[in-house]
Amino acid sequence: MSVDSGSIEKENSPTVEKPQSRKVLGATGLAHLFHDGATDMHYVLFALWQQQFGLSMAQIGLLKMLFSGAMSAFQIPSGELGRKYGERKVLIGGTLLLTVALLLYGTSETLIQLMILIVIGGLGASVQHPLSSSFITRFYPAPRARIALSTYNFFGDVGKGIIPSTLSACLLVITWGTALQLIALLGFLVTLGLYVLLPADGKKPPQVATLAGKEATQQKQPASSAKLPEPLRKRAFTALCVIGSIDNATRTGTLTFLPFLMAARGASATQIGFALTLIFIGGAFGKLVCGVLATKLGVIKTVAASEIITSAIVLGMTVAPLQLSWLLLVPLGIALNGTSSILYGSVAELARAHQQTRAFAIFYTASLGCGALMPLIYGLAGDAIGVKQTLIVVALLVLCILPLLIPIRSATKNAGHLPR
Repeated sequence: MSVDSGSIEKENSPTVEKPQSRKVLGATGLAHLFHDGATDMHYVLFALWQQQFGLSMAQIGLLKMLFSGAMSAFQIPSGELGRKYGERKVLIGGTLLLTVALLLYGTSETLIQLMILIVIGGLGASVQHPLSSSFITRFYPAPRARIALSTYNFFGDVGKGIIPSTLSACLLVITWGTALQLIALLGFLVTLGLYVLLPADGKKPPQVATLAGKEATQQKQPASSAKLPEPLRKRAFTALCVIGSIDNATRTGTLTFLPFLMAARGASATQIGFALTLIFIGGAFGKLVCGVLATKLGVIKTVAASEIITSAIVLGMTVAPLQLSWLLLVPLGIALNGTSSILYGSVAELARAHQQTRAFAIFYTASLGCGALMPLIYGLAGDAIGVKQTLIVVALLVLCILPLLIPIRSATKNAGHLPR
């Protein structure tokens, strides 16, 4: 099949490609804003539900595990559903399911009812990460995909700052059930935005739609990825998944139990909500900056630095008085959340072009699954040894990431394009 070179050049020109790519980035950023904001809003709700239902630390960890567990367990199935029925339809449907679950939270009269709705919400939230990431990597070439993913992650942390803080502010004047109805209204608007902005299922990016068969695959496949021997790729990708798992476990463990440490030192519910907002603001900045730094300094150096800083600040939070803790919250957010931008970009670079969706689904299943299980384990530890000692364990565990960077470093030596 012959293709006119002039038509290819025209289709690949910025005037054709950029508007559609920007719509995809805008839509996925909007989805990330709502999904991540709604997910991390639960950290504020946990403190409220503890008082309403008289929950222990282990039960708080169980609630977190139910949401994150449902979200992680459905990562790969949601990717497969996206392949079968269309990524656009599944992403819109999942956003709508999460919105309905949030709307019904306030109707829960028993803990069992709340737990069922939490699982439903987690199932709805499961579709966003693998499908949005796949959309971006399909519509942006490899050199620009890492920056696009960093931008996408930045919007997720904007949501983490806006939505939990909005809930905390609303709690000053209305009940948490009524406040969640307002959050659900935002969810319906985001669903509508996805319907309008995302390209129809089956519509390929301009640079792919104009090519056929082998040519399309070659264009999408990064040169660096093609150079990697398969055993080395698998080792590097496995190490990346384990790093993502420990990183997410550190994040969920810190965010779940730090509010209770601050409460024990005299912080009110509103102050705790504000503290989480400061962490999320730092996280938004950290994800954007760390994604860019990884392209300049390299993946290995940036990840190592962010994890060491995370460990040091979490340890500092366990001994610092409440007044001093406020100064550590934004730096904590930068280090705690910034690493994920680097890891997401590395997934795209280590995966084969035709396996992008599945690779992201596997990565998110591992990282979110660990993030779902560890709060329950940390909760049991919190009941046994105390919240402060549990956070010390969280801070030390993150340092286990450092030796896991060795396989990824080996992969960078075999592929010149991958950031070192």
